[in-house]
Amino acid sequence: MPIIIIGIAIFPMPYGYYNLLRIVICLSSIFFAFRLFENKEIIFVWMFGFLAILYNPIIPVYLYEKEIWIIINTATAILFFCKRNSI
Repeated sequence: MPIIIIGIAIFPMPYGYYNLLRIVICLSSIFFAFRLFENKEIIFVWMFGFLAILYNPIIPVYLYEKEIWIIINTATAILFFCKRNSI
């Protein structure tokens, strides 16, 4: 599910969609980090922990450039895709 939501974010969307994106990616990153911690994949725990902080909806990180977010979203989607079978 996080991969689909990130894919849709490439298109121009209302601001509320990006808030939903932050919530879904933050919670998914926490879930992945927890499961990967159980599997002792510590490097990926740190990566998903970083994503949880980057996408957190409480204290959002603003980069102000859509192009930067597209690159970050693409990297995030690839990471979720690569680790989807590890959890």
